Amino acid sequence: MARLSLIRLDARGWQRREDFWAALLPALGAPDWHGPNLDALYDGLVAGENRVRPPLTVEIVVSTPFPVPLTTNLDRVRNVFADAARDTGLPIELRFV
Repeated sequence: MARLSLIRLDARGWQRREDFWAALLPALGAPDWHGPNLDALYDGLVAGENRVRPPLTVEIVVSTPFPVPLTTNLDRVRNVFADAARDTGLPIELRFV
């Protein structure tokens, strides 16, 4: 199995989901055409379209609570990571530290 990639994102200042996507997509090495949405995220993780490929863990470093809409979106993103892990059989995880 390939070596586990670890991406750490500093969430200071995140207020909207756009802040999250602006940090995540470049960190994954997502193609320029990759949209900031859950379907594209899943496709990128499963099809290996990103420069950083599974196995991978994304850690979001949290220093203050997020606004509710952002928290809701991040819960959905965590589910996408879990779905991608299930469907590929590879370790693909999003966690908060």
